[in-house]
Amino acid sequence: MIIVDPVVLGDVPFTRASPKWVYDRTGTIVQVPANTLGVTYDPADLSKAPWALLEPAATNYASNNTMQGAVVGTPGAWPNGWSGATEVNGVKRSIVGVGVENGIEYIDVAFSGTATGSAGFYPNIASAPAVPGRWSASAFALRLSGSPPSVLGLVVSGRKTDGSPAEDSLLAAIGTTGPLRFADVVATIDLASSQSVSVLAFFNIGFNAGTVANCTIRIGLPQLERDRPTSRIKTSNGAVTRAADVVGAGAGLVYSNVPMVEPPYNAATTYAKDAAVYDPTTKIVYWSMVAGNVGKALSDPAFWNKRTAINRWAMFDDRNSTQTSNPEEIVSVFSAQAITQGLFAGAMDASEVRVSMTHPTRGLVFSETKSLVLPRSGSSFFGWCFNRLRLRTWFLTLKLPVFANALVTVTIKKPGGVPKCGMCLLGPTVDVGLSLMGLSTELKDYSTTTFFTDGSSSTVERGFSKKMSVDISVESDRVETIEDDLIKRRQKTLVFLGSTMRGDTMLVGRFSSLRKVIDSFPRSKMALQIDGVLSQ
Repeated sequence: MIIVDPVVLGDVPFTRASPKWVYDRTGTIVQVPANTLGVTYDPADLSKAPWALLEPAATNYASNNTMQGAVVGTPGAWPNGWSGATEVNGVKRSIVGVGVENGIEYIDVAFSGTATGSAGFYPNIASAPAVPGRWSASAFALRLSGSPPSVLGLVVSGRKTDGSPAEDSLLAAIGTTGPLRFADVVATIDLASSQSVSVLAFFNIGFNAGTVANCTIRIGLPQLERDRPTSRIKTSNGAVTRAADVVGAGAGLVYSNVPMVEPPYNAATTYAKDAAVYDPTTKIVYWSMVAGNVGKALSDPAFWNKRTAINRWAMFDDRNSTQTSNPEEIVSVFSAQAITQGLFAGAMDASEVRVSMTHPTRGLVFSETKSLVLPRSGSSFFGWCFNRLRLRTWFLTLKLPVFANALVTVTIKKPGGVPKCGMCLLGPTVDVGLSLMGLSTELKDYSTTTFFTDGSSSTVERGFSKKMSVDISVESDRVETIEDDLIKRRQKTLVFLGSTMRGDTMLVGRFSSLRKVIDSFPRSKMALQIDGVLSQ
């Protein structure tokens, strides 16, 4: 049996003094407001799990990367601040289109003519301060039509102290198809102290002598940064710095896309009858019982009616019967501040779960996608075509990497519907021994039925809970340690995994009895009685 010991979650503050841009679930670049964690998707594969994008402060030295100032059909109309020739050795270039696709501003540059000699176009898009080290340029560039030029890529170049060029880093061959994505091309250069006069980023578009220039290239999102490429930073007439992502101390919820409808309780506010508020500490919703309700404690039943957990936090309370819901998907990001290898989600109505883990310095370190759709064929063609779709109501992973300060992103999806989740717990795992055959579960129903004298009856339907009895085999030298560990957790809600292969042996609850039997030298037995939490 394996136990997941859930981390107690609270609210974790997050700050970033400036906005940032990430990819949403449709592959579109969208702005994330300041002081809000950015959760991004991989636009090349939207089926992958999204992840929390943690980045240090970064500066983009590529000015006007939103392509403002470009004029369609005007040969000299590079965006403001850019420079570059309009004709070289018989080859002409002009701006033939500007627009926005998937949130990315771009310009379409057309080339025409026949090269009478070597013809190269190097629009200067950035210059950086004289700082040695690694510099990275990244951008979107795509050949839309026509024959490709001899050289097509992105260049980062430096200058030595004597004014001669430093080593260039060139990524040749830009793609020809696909969606607009940031950082489709990346080039880097390492500048020594003798090469620190300047750093310039170019698009290198070259034609050999005799080449017929007939192609259109789409350019967008140029970015020049120190070290490595980061997420998009919009610029105008000069460099722009994006602030660092800072996750506060403590374990808890850093981000959720589920809106907070009810406001937090404020003792100085006057509430009308039936006004709803929530307790910032317990995340429980209360309704005002009277008009003109001011300064009354939430614990006073004469003024406040206690309801269930607020929607965002319903999946983190100790009941399966309360569920968090949100159209299309539920996205939650946790800072566990502990080595969390296990994640369990239950009482779900969803079609897919995606989990990822992001480390502040290592980036994305784990990603998993699991379909909750169960086989329905029953090994028959008729069943495959006509049996009802069945969905698994639980999800489990014990594969989270061993990082103490990483962020875990959980995405629960139901495209075209409203996904629900009644329980989401993550934390360290404890192996307490081998579950033995004979494990049993039973149902405790809290509904009541009243019978009348004429034989009729009336039933009040209430929730239910599950119970599980399991015997485990433990090495004798671990019995005392396991017993002590369980005693410390005797009144804590845990995830008990009788078998990781069978959902009906996974129970969220507390153990009510623990019996130890020393029946042999190498191994001993322990018997657990586990009471599950309340369910619908």
